[in-house]
Amino acid sequence: MAIAPLLALARARSVKRGAGLGFVFGLGFFGVLLYWISIIGFIGWIVLVALQAAFLAVFGGLWARLSQTDSAGARIALAATVWVSLEFVRALVPVGGFTWGELAQSQTEVRWLLPLASLGGGWLVAGFAVALNAALVELIGAARLEGRRALVVGALIAALLGAPLLIPDNRATGDPISAAIVQGNVPRDFTGTFLEKELTILASHQHLTEELASAEPDLVIWPESAVGLDLTTNEDSARAVTEAAEAVGAPLIVGGNIDVGEDRYGVVAFHVDESGEVVDRYQKTHLVPFGEYVPARSVFGWIPALEQVPRDAVAADEPVVFDIAGGEVAPVISFEGDFGSLVRRPIAEGGRLLVVATNTSTWDYSWASAQHLAFSQVRAVENGVWVAHAALSGISAFVSPQGAVTDSTPLWTATALVEDLRFAENITLYTRYGDWYPLLSIMVTAGAVVLSLRRRRGSDSAASTPQGSVGTDPSRTSLRPLPKSR
Repeated sequence: MAIAPLLALARARSVKRGAGLGFVFGLGFFGVLLYWISIIGFIGWIVLVALQAAFLAVFGGLWARLSQTDSAGARIALAATVWVSLEFVRALVPVGGFTWGELAQSQTEVRWLLPLASLGGGWLVAGFAVALNAALVELIGAARLEGRRALVVGALIAALLGAPLLIPDNRATGDPISAAIVQGNVPRDFTGTFLEKELTILASHQHLTEELASAEPDLVIWPESAVGLDLTTNEDSARAVTEAAEAVGAPLIVGGNIDVGEDRYGVVAFHVDESGEVVDRYQKTHLVPFGEYVPARSVFGWIPALEQVPRDAVAADEPVVFDIAGGEVAPVISFEGDFGSLVRRPIAEGGRLLVVATNTSTWDYSWASAQHLAFSQVRAVENGVWVAHAALSGISAFVSPQGAVTDSTPLWTATALVEDLRFAENITLYTRYGDWYPLLSIMVTAGAVVLSLRRRRGSDSAASTPQGSVGTDPSRTSLRPLPKSR
């Protein structure tokens, strides 16, 4: 119900008024949601919040104009399509987009609503949430005017509430797999050198993996940054990974980095077989701006917080699917898991189990880790697959194809999870057809804006036409002669 006040206040207002209300709403929403960004500097938090609030300002302005229609049903539909259109654009620009704060992320505990993601992605969940808010505004307004209209709007709300219940739950019914997540953790307040810290983190993952031997997992997953030193060139890293794989007797997916030249690097997930040999790797395709690289470094390099990004990562172009543990596993790394449009690609190419390797240790005990896990819950439903969400310092978790967290770890604890999962056999409508709903929303929104402008132009023209005029031809403005009397 949190969007209903914005919809009510901005409805049928001026575009300027609607945009102002949207911006204020956005400042409050994103300011609280993203407060953990301030851990690395308040400048970054302020800029990011203002930028994201600007998208809600656009929503407010568009809604103020388009909500002037007389049809309650049209207003409900337009509220949803305009919101989803702006969410989709926000996920694309600037510098690759930012998805945090998408409404689907907030609905992971609303189990009757989440199945919509399998049809139209998290976008459809967001659209339904906004439509329900808009319908609530209509119901309150109708109740003050006439009972019959209130009944009609109430029936529409009931239909919206019931529609998701008609969607069958996702079921992964393929071959079983016993998967383990190793959360090696990061030593807090470490006083040693960078090299010593990386070796300590590596040793923790190796030790926890060796302890899993009695559980006999089919697959062991190490999170992003578990191996901070390039294991293709660093002997200590290679030896630790090999010994861990041999001890547990299972293949590993290992999150690490590789050196690219002298001053750049790649963020990767390695497929390591039971003997410790690297047989495949995936390199991250969607990097974190100002986190893994600095756009226009010559312009922004003066910002003190960017000293934490001394070199830029290099992105790959294509997704990769690992043939591992008797099935096809789709790896994505951290920020990529926040984009449904990206995650569906390796699933569409054959992946039937999703691994999200991440490192949220920068964000301390904030709610960033829980928010990131919520994205994996949405991705599970979108694609109908089990998700192994492996985080370096937590929260790590297994997520069912229905979006439920079946097991998880606390923050800042060195531990491991083992779960019996299944590969999926089928893909969802969203996996197959992608972002059809936000693209449709953009077309509907654009069409509504064009119609609104034409109506306004027509009404302005009619208002400026002198009384008695029936057109632009002066010869047609005179009165017709009266008929002759008989």
